[in-house]
Amino acid sequence: MDETERTPARESMRTLLPADHDTRALYFLLNSLVVPRPIAWVSSLAPDGTRNLAPHSYFTVAASDPPTIAFTSIGDKDTVTNIRATGDFVVHVADHALVEQMNLTSANAPANISEFELAGVTPTPADVVSSSIIAEAPVAIECELDRVVEVGNGRLVLGRCVAFHVAERLWDAKDRVAPDRLDAVARMGGSTYATTRERFDLRRPTYDELLAAVAAD
Repeated sequence: MDETERTPARESMRTLLPADHDTRALYFLLNSLVVPRPIAWVSSLAPDGTRNLAPHSYFTVAASDPPTIAFTSIGDKDTVTNIRATGDFVVHVADHALVEQMNLTSANAPANISEFELAGVTPTPADVVSSSIIAEAPVAIECELDRVVEVGNGRLVLGRCVAFHVAERLWDAKDRVAPDRLDAVARMGGSTYATTRERFDLRRPTYDELLAAVAAD
């Protein structure tokens, strides 16, 4: 059998070139394709002392040594402005029980209004940084600013993790955080969110195992 006979037919595709579409259309396209996205619920402190709180769904790990996490803000929003000024922030993971409060902090409130108060969550002092921790959140990661990288209209904020706060109830017998206990939420396209309750395990294969499987086929 030759290679063309083994290649499955490609399903019908729509091809889009960025130059042919406006920024808004590309924004919604990316948000609907890069899913599910974890949510960084970021607290920061304004120079005037206002406590800011906002969710950012462009969020990931940047490095494990030193531990560094990253989130992106589209444009210079209050979060980025505050972090540039103070040099620190706190990232929280919102579980399903806090999703409504998290959503309230996405409102376009004026810079001098604290979203902690709008959402009815409690600010508590962090151990290392100046930004506040949400008392109700099961996970809080204190970060010192590493750098802000400007990529087009995005502001990629990299933060070195200087303290982790993880609720005791989340740890399992192996002393690792159990996904089912965390019950985190994720962002899909538009206004759609997803839970992380449907899970399955896949063991990473070795190259030797792959070679053996091919040889046995």
